[in-house]
Amino acid sequence: GPTKEQAKKMNFKDINTYMKLHEEYGDIYMLPLGAVPLVITRSNEHIRELLGGSATELFPRPPNVIANIRLLFGRAQIALDGEEHQQNKRMLSQWLFSEAENAKMADPFNKVMLDFIDRLESEMNKNGEVEAYYSAELAAADISAVISMGRTYNALQLGYCPQLEALKICDKIFLNRAMNKKWKETEPKEVTEEFEKNKKLIADTFAEAYEQIKGGAKVDHNILAHMIEQNLSHRSAKCPMGEVPTELEAISNMVGFLAGVGNTARMNTIGLEMMAQRQDVQLKVLEELHMVLDGKTPEAAAIAAANGEAIPGCREVELYSYEKVMELHYLRCVMHECLRLYTPSTSVAPRACTQDSPLGNYTIPKGTNVMCNIYGSHRDPKYWENAEEFDPMRFNDAKPGEPVHLTPFIPQGFFPFGYGGHGCIGKNLAQEVTLMMWAVTIANHHIRKAPGKENAHFNTLKSDQILGFIEPINGCYLTLEKRKVDEAANSAATSRIRAEREALRKSREGESAKKELTAVDINRTITLEEVQRHKSREDGVWFVISGKVYDATPWLRDHPGGADVLIKSGGKDVTRIFELTNHSSFAVSEAEKYRIGILAKDAKL
Repeated sequence: GPTKEQAKKMNFKDINTYMKLHEEYGDIYMLPLGAVPLVITRSNEHIRELLGGSATELFPRPPNVIANIRLLFGRAQIALDGEEHQQNKRMLSQWLFSEAENAKMADPFNKVMLDFIDRLESEMNKNGEVEAYYSAELAAADISAVISMGRTYNALQLGYCPQLEALKICDKIFLNRAMNKKWKETEPKEVTEEFEKNKKLIADTFAEAYEQIKGGAKVDHNILAHMIEQNLSHRSAKCPMGEVPTELEAISNMVGFLAGVGNTARMNTIGLEMMAQRQDVQLKVLEELHMVLDGKTPEAAAIAAANGEAIPGCREVELYSYEKVMELHYLRCVMHECLRLYTPSTSVAPRACTQDSPLGNYTIPKGTNVMCNIYGSHRDPKYWENAEEFDPMRFNDAKPGEPVHLTPFIPQGFFPFGYGGHGCIGKNLAQEVTLMMWAVTIANHHIRKAPGKENAHFNTLKSDQILGFIEPINGCYLTLEKRKVDEAANSAATSRIRAEREALRKSREGESAKKELTAVDINRTITLEEVQRHKSREDGVWFVISGKVYDATPWLRDHPGGADVLIKSGGKDVTRIFELTNHSSFAVSEAEKYRIGILAKDAKL
């Protein structure tokens, strides 16, 4: 890597500094910054090793980093390690990784999305253009509140969110502390007081919500109700206040959810900017919306999109059901390409090497800090063809002539939500929210770049820390034009959408609670032919992991990665993919519930 003198002249707030160093020194290099050596790597193999598997022991988060995280996030799962972290994560995963729970969030989310476009329309009428990033922040704050406590902060309607502003103040102080081990001796008293005041505002908001929901307040579906239910179910004479989560952990987890507002806003802004820049991409998204949301044929959808027509029923919350939004495979490819090219979090918390440890072909000395350049990994030309180009179709795995289909597995390595045990636990909802925001916006409006304004420049220059957050440095300025509405089609669609919604509601009511799997002989021998007959929803989905056969059919609805991943694995040996995906201990234990036998010894897949 560079010498200390060379490093002093470099701007480490600029993500391009790290990219140029990769060009010069390769995938991994050392930066002579501070008293502790810092290694930066973009290698996808290194990232998997650092963040997954046994790395929590060899490369844990530094103690001072964890201590600082806990000052803001208390006992949130992101602030815990070891078994405490696993227990908390398992509890949250039951809700966050359930497709049934995710689907219930669609209507509350879409109410926020309609508020979002109302705000953009109002700003457009006043100024002739909109700056999308701040409105996206307010929308993300309202979304976070909906997830956490079943109601919004009314941020979009008020144009301001005290909880969001308090978080920004706390976050800035928190990051400064993370880069200064002696902050307790050097931090001015007024800064400490400012931190505590704003932290209390946030905590009080969630403590009040905790008491209201516990007392039976009528609000939308939310995760706090799940945490309260879990707390109450774990109360006993030995532990009268409950555990996993305790009340403190539940409130702390909601602070953690609020911290995700920034990346949600960044991601949504990046997508709107790219579709404004790439009108061909926006047109293809509109075509897909006409097909999936309105049921048009590909030919009719292409004509409607070319005419700039709004999706019939586009102001109806019920139009954007979870099930239909998940069918927007081209839009999902667009989202993945945005996440690849402009990864909002360019890294994760540093890891500290506890002993001389191997990392690929290198040995990392004890005491060294290591950071993953995820942004760099996603642009590594060794793994990504035309890495600097925006090409959503790189994530399409359909054959020529077939409808676009998002690939369920990305061998190049894809880490927009981190990796391993401390990966982003809210990633499923984050993706759902992003797709819905884009779908609602494009269904209603044609977006373009504001006249006379440059394209947004995405960089980390506004971040205080090394390898910070990607944001539009010069703002994201757009114009919105309401799409043409066919009144007759719109009226018919409204009736159809509501009828479908009612039918779906009745269908869900008719579904019994998740049944326990019928007891089976998990050691019975299953032939290769039997396994290969089960590779669809209709016939069931069976696959092999390490010689064991699993029936994943009951898990299709609630699988965190979606049903498509499991269906594509049907009839196959997926041992290698399962290992590369670095499933948590919770996922491994869950898989055993679906084991139905062992593969015949002479079978080869």
